[in-house]
Amino acid sequence: MENLPDNRQSIRRTLTRQLALALTVIGLIGAGAASLLGNRYANLAYDRALSDDVATLANQVEIRNGELHVNLPQAARAWLIADQGDEVRYRVIDLKNHRILDANGNLGNSDNKEHIQGQAYFRDETIGNTDFRIAYMRRVVDPSDWPVLVEVGESLGNRNKMNRQIVAAAVLLISTMIAVAVWLVRQGVKKALAPLAQLEQEAALRSSSNLLPLDPMLAPHEVRGLIRSINQMMRRVSESIDSQNRFIANAAHQLRTPVAGLRLQAQIALKGGSPETVSSSLRDIEDSATRAAHLIEQLLVLSKADAASGLDLTSELVDLTNLAQRVIEHFIPQAIRNNIDLGFDGPADGVIVRGNEILLHELLSNLVDNALRYGKPIRDRGTTAGQVTVSVRYEKDEVLLSVADEGPGVSEVEQDRLFQRFYRPDSATSSQTNGAGLGLAIVKEIADRHDARIVISSTPISQEGSECGGCTITIRFPGP
Repeated sequence: MENLPDNRQSIRRTLTRQLALALTVIGLIGAGAASLLGNRYANLAYDRALSDDVATLANQVEIRNGELHVNLPQAARAWLIADQGDEVRYRVIDLKNHRILDANGNLGNSDNKEHIQGQAYFRDETIGNTDFRIAYMRRVVDPSDWPVLVEVGESLGNRNKMNRQIVAAAVLLISTMIAVAVWLVRQGVKKALAPLAQLEQEAALRSSSNLLPLDPMLAPHEVRGLIRSINQMMRRVSESIDSQNRFIANAAHQLRTPVAGLRLQAQIALKGGSPETVSSSLRDIEDSATRAAHLIEQLLVLSKADAASGLDLTSELVDLTNLAQRVIEHFIPQAIRNNIDLGFDGPADGVIVRGNEILLHELLSNLVDNALRYGKPIRDRGTTAGQVTVSVRYEKDEVLLSVADEGPGVSEVEQDRLFQRFYRPDSATSSQTNGAGLGLAIVKEIADRHDARIVISSTPISQEGSECGGCTITIRFPGP
C-alpha cells in the first residue's frame, strides 16, 4: 500500500479532491460568465448615461444670426466633463461646413455613415494609449435643417473597475460556496464511513481460529456487497482450514500404522533368529513400506486435485477410450494376481470429454483399483470368472465413464459415506483393508473439479448369500 497514490488510500480524500476539482471548474466557468455578464451590464448602464449626455449636448446646438452655436454655459460644460476616474471628451461638428463648432479634445475619426436622426450610436476608439467609448448622434437643427454631429466619449476606467468588482464579488461568492460544499461533503463522507471503523475493529479480531462473518448491515449500502464477498471468502477459508486439519489428522493416523509396523518388523529382524523369521520380517517390512508408499502417493494426488480447484480444466480434449485402454493395460498384472477378468466396453472411434488428462487418469485408476480390490475372484465363482468392466459411452448431452465389479456391493447407508476420506466399508475383508481409504475420495475431488456427477448402482449380497451382488460407479461428464 505504500506505493499507491494518496488518492487511492483514502475514500474521503479522493471524494474531497474530486469534488473540489469539479467545483473549481464550475467556479471558473461561473467567474467567466460573471465577467461577461458584468461587462455587458456595466456597458449598458454607462452607455445609457453616455447617450443621455450626447442627447443633452445635441439639444444645446442652435442657430443664432444665421450661424450655428453651442449654447453650453461654463457650469454645464463642467458638469458634462465631470466624472471621477474617467476622462470625458466632447465634440460638435458642423456637417454642412465640415468644421468643429466646439470640442475639448480629440475623439478620433468621425463616423460618416448615414444614421437615423436623433438616435445615439456607439463606437470604441483608442486615442493615444487610452481606450474610449464614444456615443454620437446626428441632428438637424431647425429651421434651416442644418446637420450637426454631436459626440461624447469617456475612458473605460470606471467600466473596467465595475467589471472587476463584479468578478471579484462572484469569485468570492463562488469560493465561499466551494469551501462550504467541500467541508459539508467531507463531514458527510466522514460520517458515512464511520461504520467502516467498527468493521475494521471486527475484522482485526478475526484469525484462523475465528472466521465468523462480518455484519454487512454495519456498512454503507455500497460496501455491503464487498462485506458479503469477504464473508464468503472467510467461509471458504474456514472450510478449507477445517478440511486440512481433518485431513492432516487422518493422514497422521493412517501413516502411524504402517510406520509402526515397519519399526516392529525391523526390531524383530535386528534381534536375529532363524533365516525364516528374518525373511518373514523383511516381507512384512516390504508390505508396510508398500502400503505407506501407496498412502503417500494418494495423498499427493489429493493435494494435486485440491490445487486444481482454481484452474480451468475445460480447455483440453481427452479421449476416454484411449485413456481407459491405457489404464486397463496398467492394471492387467494386478487383475491376474487377483484372479479377475478385467475388460473394456466402448466405441473404438473414441469418446471425448473436456478435462485434465493427468487427473482423469488418476480418477479412472482409482476406480479400477477399488473394483479389483473388492471384486469377486474366479475361485469364488466356480467356473465363472469374476469380472471388472470399464465402459465409456455417450448418453444425450453427457459422457458416461463406468467401472462395474461383481463384489459384495455397497448398501445405501454406506453409499453416502463411500467418498469420504479414509473411509472403508464394513463389508471389506482383511485382505481389502490394505487400502488407505482415499481412492474414492480422490475420484470425488477430481469429478467435482470437472463438474461431473457420480452415480452408484449397487446390489449388496444378502446375509443368506442368495444374491450375486456387484457395484457400478458411473461418472457423468458434461458433453464436450
